[in-house]
Amino acid sequence: MSDLEADAPQLLLLSSLFAAVCLAVFPYFRLHLGSWRYVSIRDMYGVVKAVSVSILLFLIVIFIIQRIGFLPRSVLIITWFVAIVTLGSSRMAYRLYRDARPIKPTQHNVAEPVLLYGFSDEADVFIRTIRRDRERRFLISAIIESNPKHLGRQLHGVPVAALVEDLPEYMKQLRKGPTPPSRIVATRARMSPEVLQALVEAASQAGLIVNRLPDLQELEASGAASQPEAVRLEHLLGRPPIRLDEAGISRLIAGRSILVTGAGGSIGSELVDQISRFGASRIILLENSEHNLYEIDRRLRQTAAPHVQIYPVLCDIRDRDALLKAFELHRPELVFHAAALKHVPILENNPVEAVLSNVFGTRNVADAACETGASAVIMISTDKAANPHNILGLTKALAERYCQLLDREQSTTRLMIVRFGNVLGSRGSVVPLFEEQLRAGGPLTVTHAEVTRYFMTPSEAAQLVLQASAYGFGSHTGGQIFLLDMGQPVKIADLARNIIRLSGKRPDIDVKIAFTGLRPGEKLHEDLVGTNEEVLETPAAGILAASAPLADGAALREFLTHLEAVARRGEADECANMLRHGPSAPPAGHTNIRALHERAPH
Repeated sequence: MSDLEADAPQLLLLSSLFAAVCLAVFPYFRLHLGSWRYVSIRDMYGVVKAVSVSILLFLIVIFIIQRIGFLPRSVLIITWFVAIVTLGSSRMAYRLYRDARPIKPTQHNVAEPVLLYGFSDEADVFIRTIRRDRERRFLISAIIESNPKHLGRQLHGVPVAALVEDLPEYMKQLRKGPTPPSRIVATRARMSPEVLQALVEAASQAGLIVNRLPDLQELEASGAASQPEAVRLEHLLGRPPIRLDEAGISRLIAGRSILVTGAGGSIGSELVDQISRFGASRIILLENSEHNLYEIDRRLRQTAAPHVQIYPVLCDIRDRDALLKAFELHRPELVFHAAALKHVPILENNPVEAVLSNVFGTRNVADAACETGASAVIMISTDKAANPHNILGLTKALAERYCQLLDREQSTTRLMIVRFGNVLGSRGSVVPLFEEQLRAGGPLTVTHAEVTRYFMTPSEAAQLVLQASAYGFGSHTGGQIFLLDMGQPVKIADLARNIIRLSGKRPDIDVKIAFTGLRPGEKLHEDLVGTNEEVLETPAAGILAASAPLADGAALREFLTHLEAVARRGEADECANMLRHGPSAPPAGHTNIRALHERAPH
């Protein structure tokens, strides 16, 4: 009998022991759950750990049995190496086979050539995922960089071909080919607004649209090539992310019955979404537009938690009796008053309607909330109420003063005012107008080359309104106006140019900008703080406070009585005249909002 035949039972025993150890260890490291289709370095690391632990446990077992007398130590090293190669190479071979399988081109999977910006981890993940994508939606032509040290390098065979500033010239070369790219995808998740602005400008000169990828975690979790999303105007504003006091907002909202006026409008609908997210038990949607009410009611029922009670109420805030009945029926604990008329030139020509909605509609809401025992009313105001120059600003300023007065006169209901500027994309705002003009080929009309405005997104505005409300509800100081930190004002002309660039066109060359002159009631620059208001910092991130002298109650009520009588008679000129003179004139002095931003907390 040979030595091999004599050792066969021993070899069989050791092989069985090793197999048993592996069967016990490998499930612990979840090797059976990994997808061979998407095997990665992390999976290979798991294989190494599983094999190493198996060898170690096997060594302990045979040491206990026979002190390793029969088994040469080199066998353990060879077994460790062979097991890793066998388990790893089979997985890698399968992935390489799947990635390399040719796809017959059809009309449904013709790859779109694109450029990437950024020699980055996100670019690495994106290139790998699109190569696994059976639809083959994208073909990466090259990578563009802003760092010269990456020039000439490759990422999965894709070359870093040009710098951002050389993009227009590089695109001239690519357009000599049969299928030049029409867009560039920014892969870096965290790009400064300055870098993104430079990329957008260079891309527009090259005739490219700029897209961006989702963040790296979302990209890796997608399992396939994620669809790049359009770069939007808000990405170029340069404001840091909002740090919400979610605990404070939740204490304000959770479990409460909340009514939102103007619930179907741009700000109202965002407020409704956020209120639902923070756990309100009942949401009363108050609207005077049947269509808007239908849309917000339908959308909320699709997104709200099942336990949330939703009540759509078709009611005009100008109808005092109907509004009071709605409040008495639903007894809201919190009221967010977002309903208003807001279009500056239209209100200049219709001061009566502005007074009836913005002044007396607000008075009706505030009075009804106090009469029915609401805990708080949050009035949504506008920067045009600071140093008011037009009918919109004058009516909003008057509504602010009434809410301040009511807050001082009674202790049951807190009345708070939140003031901010323009909302990007809201109905009747400049952005939808620019987009419509761009689709028509231009020109984009701007009133003045130097006109500036404060901007924020509807989501930012709604979140900061809730943050200001949560802070104000816990504050013992009454009569304050809360200001949302909107960053630096933006030139409308720059906004128009960026909209043109984001479409892949060149401003003033492919699409013209026409200056039409300031419209009735418009100012070159808006203020967030009035000349008679003192600015205070608050502990709430993104929130400032303005404290103004309170109006004389008797004088204000007498003025409102006279103004209402004039408005009910439809005397437009007298309405406008009364608004401009007001109950009393503000004192002189001016607060510099730009200096305010330099010392405000961010």
